[in-house]
Amino acid sequence: MRMDEYLNTVTEQIRCTKARELVTEELRDHILDQAEAYESEGMFEEEAMEKAVRDMGDPVETGVSLDRIHRPQVEVGILILIGLISLASIALHAVLGAYTQDADSAGYWYFRYHTVYVAAGYLVMLLVYRLDYSILSRFAKPLAAAFLAFILIGTRYAVTINGAKLYVAIGSLRFFMPVLMVLFVPIFGGLLYAYRGEGWKGLGKILLWMLVPVFLTFRIPAFSQGVVLWTTLLMLTAVAVYKRWYRVSRKAALPVLGALFAALPAFFLGAGMLGHLATYQMARIQAFLTNSWDNNYLAIQMRKILMGSRLAGGNAENVMEAAALPGFNSDYIFVSMISAYGLLAGVLTAVLMCFLVFKIFRVSFGQKNQLGMILGCGCGIVFMCQMGISIGMNLGLLPCTSAILPFFSAGGTSIVVSYMLLGLVLSVYRYKNILPDKTQKKAVRSVQL
Repeated sequence: MRMDEYLNTVTEQIRCTKARELVTEELRDHILDQAEAYESEGMFEEEAMEKAVRDMGDPVETGVSLDRIHRPQVEVGILILIGLISLASIALHAVLGAYTQDADSAGYWYFRYHTVYVAAGYLVMLLVYRLDYSILSRFAKPLAAAFLAFILIGTRYAVTINGAKLYVAIGSLRFFMPVLMVLFVPIFGGLLYAYRGEGWKGLGKILLWMLVPVFLTFRIPAFSQGVVLWTTLLMLTAVAVYKRWYRVSRKAALPVLGALFAALPAFFLGAGMLGHLATYQMARIQAFLTNSWDNNYLAIQMRKILMGSRLAGGNAENVMEAAALPGFNSDYIFVSMISAYGLLAGVLTAVLMCFLVFKIFRVSFGQKNQLGMILGCGCGIVFMCQMGISIGMNLGLLPCTSAILPFFSAGGTSIVVSYMLLGLVLSVYRYKNILPDKTQKKAVRSVQL
């Protein structure tokens, strides 16, 4: 049997079309390497090729074995987790809606729209799950430029609320600008992958790609989302440097990235001392540092609600006080949850979210494909930062600011974006044995040895 006939027979047994090209390329390389070895032993070219093909074994059996390896995978554990989290989120908003000041209208509206957004987010997650994430490496630079141009234009025409450019409208749809910014994270992962093999100059270009979206986020202004974005992009760059993606010294590059991370709080401290921060931003920092009643009313109210909550089960009076907080179903959703279901429910939610983040990192670092690893890692860092800021603020450990608890906080944009990022993680897992790096050939060759 000729090599082309053999390869055609093998790939006919593989149902996933995306895997066929990979298998064909690697099997051809293996056959040619083996034939070259036989030629070096004194065989003629045609004889060496025939023997190399015969050594590969029966093409049908080989194809069936490779089909078992190179097929889409489903991360059942993450799907079960997100199913539980989604149901818990809907149940929470149903209770909170019943305790709003106008439960018959506003409460029902909150619950109905939250349920619709969760359903829409779940569908978006399944759609992204089936997409080929490798497009983020092939078109990283134009995608990044288009995204930043969209944000720049959006901020120019955004709906301004209390001086912040928060919403951009496209037809009848309104998108929350601060949350949209985290969608730059997977694009940035593609940029990190695209610059692989470059030196300090390439790393400098990456830092420029990093600074632009962070600058736009703080200009909205969106403090907490800016911190999430800055932290995530720096950590992803540190992972890429640690994995030796670039021709730079890790001992030199990693301290530079650490200094950039420390530069963010130093920048805000300096901006505050020079009077460049907004009045409300200075008030929030002062409230957190002084812990005074006048400046820290929300934190004191949240502390009162937490202290009055039961270990298990709701406290009607506490729920009503929580529902009176501004952002009770978004920024302060964790306190609202504890008031409605008890302290144990808050602990269980935090454990579920931590376990979800753990699963995401486990999936990511288990990838052969380096692009898949960095994309999944980015999504995990976003969830980890958002969860840390939200819970820390609700417990009075951080200054009061706009915060998102992924999958729980109300808001169509935040819910859909969270499910979109999780869909990307599932896509990384789906193609883990279909889109490995070209330098990785163990999956195919192990069938032959």
